[in-house]
Amino acid sequence: MVTLVPVPEWQMTGSQTTSAAALQRWGGDPGIEHEYGVTAFTARTYQFGRHRADVLIEQTTDTSAAYGLLTFYRAPTMKTVAGIPLADALGDTTLMVRGAAFIRCSVTGRDVLPEQDYRALLITIGGPPPTKRAVEQLPASLPSRGLVQESEKYILGPLAMARVLPSLPVKPIGFGSGAEVQTADYALGPDKLTLVAINYPTPQIARAAFEAIAGSVGPSTGANSGEFEFRREDTYVLVTLKSTSATAANRFLDQFKVAKTISPDQVTSEHSDAMQLVNLLFANAVLIVGLACISLLGGLVVFGSKRLARKWFANSAFVEGENGGFTILNLRWTK
Repeated sequence: MVTLVPVPEWQMTGSQTTSAAALQRWGGDPGIEHEYGVTAFTARTYQFGRHRADVLIEQTTDTSAAYGLLTFYRAPTMKTVAGIPLADALGDTTLMVRGAAFIRCSVTGRDVLPEQDYRALLITIGGPPPTKRAVEQLPASLPSRGLVQESEKYILGPLAMARVLPSLPVKPIGFGSGAEVQTADYALGPDKLTLVAINYPTPQIARAAFEAIAGSVGPSTGANSGEFEFRREDTYVLVTLKSTSATAANRFLDQFKVAKTISPDQVTSEHSDAMQLVNLLFANAVLIVGLACISLLGGLVVFGSKRLARKWFANSAFVEGENGGFTILNLRWTK
């Protein structure tokens, strides 16, 4: 026997546009929100039984910016909510991304909120899970081997950079040139390190930034742990720090490969150039034969229509003109 359990219905009891001052009670920073392009704040309240949920929705410019806020404010002790993508929770506080919106949620109540009711709340606030297209708009994933969970950060400005990576100079990175920074901690057996992947719009900008960053930090001797190691791959500048040894850092960077395509839906041919040329010539031949058949069919239609006209409209001027070969004009001279 199957028992149907009704889905809890959270009711929104209030919604209003608010200002950046509301960030104080959520532990946010207006400067950080500005770097990630937050344009509006909306405060909402939801009620279900004896439970109340306070929600702050921050509207950003795109999905990647909202994801960046999630990674910046996500605490290492937070856990991903099972079955709810792009949502992390710790106790009664939840951070979530839906489209270009970064959502903060805090639940209060006299009783412990059941997991089913909690999931229903997140779906009520954010709607259905993000689509595949929305996920594709997120920054490219860092290598997963040895990645420390919940350590990834996506940084779009100098203030967030100084908070997350205080040991790395901010100025030479060049956020004004379109730099985007991803960082994460790695544990590969006994080796530990922090990877910083800085992406630039073009390889030329990446090359100049690589020289500026390496020059500001100074050459690495490779003798002590925690020193910097640098690499440049296409539009990426890769930096490792806090590594247990330079050997471990270089071994890790050797495995880092950058692969890019012109378009996510690019179609690649399975045939050689010679075979593609043969296919092109065959297609042209088919087109020529098709046009010739259409021309022949058109001539047959014209010929048949004239034959029928002679049979059914023998006395018409059209048929008489054709039979005699001449068209007679009845002209008279008048004074």
